[in-house]
Amino acid sequence: MFPQVLTSIASPYTFLGIVIGCIIGFIFGVVPGLTALMAMTLILSLAFLLPPDICFGAMLGIYTAAIASGGFTSIMVNIPGTPAAAATAIDGHQMARKGMAREAVGAVIVSSILGELFSISIFLLTLPFFIYIVLSFGDWEVFLFCCMGLVAAGALAGKDPLKGWTTALMGIILGLIGTDPIFGFPRYTFGVSELAKGIDLIAALIGLFGLSEMLMVLKERKPYQLIGKVSFPKLDFRIPMKYPKTFLTSVLVGLWIGFIPAVGEGVSPWIAYDFSRRLSKNKDKFGTGWIEGVVAPEVANNATLGGALIPTLLLGVPGSATTAIILAAMYLYNIPIGPLLPRLRPGTITTIIVLALISCVIGLLILYILTPMTMRILSLPREIILPLLIPFFVLAVWGSAYTIFDIWTMFLFGILGFALRLSNFPLPPLILGFVLSRPLEMTLRRAIVQYSTDLPALFLRPVGLIIIAILLLMIIGVRRFARRGQ
Repeated sequence: MFPQVLTSIASPYTFLGIVIGCIIGFIFGVVPGLTALMAMTLILSLAFLLPPDICFGAMLGIYTAAIASGGFTSIMVNIPGTPAAAATAIDGHQMARKGMAREAVGAVIVSSILGELFSISIFLLTLPFFIYIVLSFGDWEVFLFCCMGLVAAGALAGKDPLKGWTTALMGIILGLIGTDPIFGFPRYTFGVSELAKGIDLIAALIGLFGLSEMLMVLKERKPYQLIGKVSFPKLDFRIPMKYPKTFLTSVLVGLWIGFIPAVGEGVSPWIAYDFSRRLSKNKDKFGTGWIEGVVAPEVANNATLGGALIPTLLLGVPGSATTAIILAAMYLYNIPIGPLLPRLRPGTITTIIVLALISCVIGLLILYILTPMTMRILSLPREIILPLLIPFFVLAVWGSAYTIFDIWTMFLFGILGFALRLSNFPLPPLILGFVLSRPLEMTLRRAIVQYSTDLPALFLRPVGLIIIAILLLMIIGVRRFARRGQ
């Protein structure tokens, strides 16, 4: 098996594929509205022309660089480059305003790369254990786990968790607009046919964070400027030793969220942020520009890959949208998927794991080299750069679904985000509720259908009882934190 793996990865074309993937991923990560999923889809369209090793290497390079570089714009202009980087903006942008942009960007790079390295390594060492856990999870457990994200929304609001839960509920309601996934009838569309497909996440994200930020800057008579030297980022590889609780917690959260099907890296940063804040000795510093608030979400979003590969490779069920592209590529290459994969193609899993590890090393170099130019562009006066970004916002939203309606949706969400910020309501919980709305609905409805003849048994499932206990402890913790803050 190992000679086969070495032969696969030793080709210079495989390394070139990873390098090109990392560069493409960097571009798609720093441009708001472009995502790792879009870039991986482009590579998938070339699968018929590329050998499997080059294709998988390019995809993993895209994932590593895109998820990591999405935090750059979160820090510099308070606009997430990708949905997975939304939580990074909470503390990252505050650090940039304090003149610590290089430290924040350096923390993003190191945390993302080390988080992915650790998660892939843990995946390799604990594969049998995770298979057992995955098989014990049903729809009810996934629903409860999504509820943990909603409880975390209260903590994202700081001293007033009610505001966080209110905006999260608003996000859920907005996320449910569209066609009912089971019965197929439109709901909350008010006769607008364009709403039948639901509200586009990219349009909502760019409107809430991008346009609302521009409106906030235009509202100020003298917009604030980012201070500090623009140069290469400050990489601190001692982060796991400095913040061991935060780092380890975020890696485990990323793995956990990853192997729950259909949740993915859009959710794991929020839960990791909340867990890390609870375990930290500096709870009150989170949200004020504290580096642990950058480390936690960035470790978790890249660490999600390790967990997401488990159900993807061994069960044929994608752990996230990005691993669904990898699964599609495996189908194109006629690679068997499921529990028989290790027996029928013993080198495939090891090859993908090694390619992921190599992409981390190459991604680290690419990110470090391209960062100064990116920071210099993003450090332009905000009253200049933010209006210049509007055409890119429009193109990104148009490119995600090719409809004018989504562009109008983006502007409406920009006004909504501006109004919420003026009223001191936090925006991150709204996006969290929006992302979780469909998984919450589908898993709950399926669980009720499965146990329709014996509903009490649904609440007695062992893993579900453990998650319910954790949920209650989280609610108590949020209320105690709010009282202490008041």
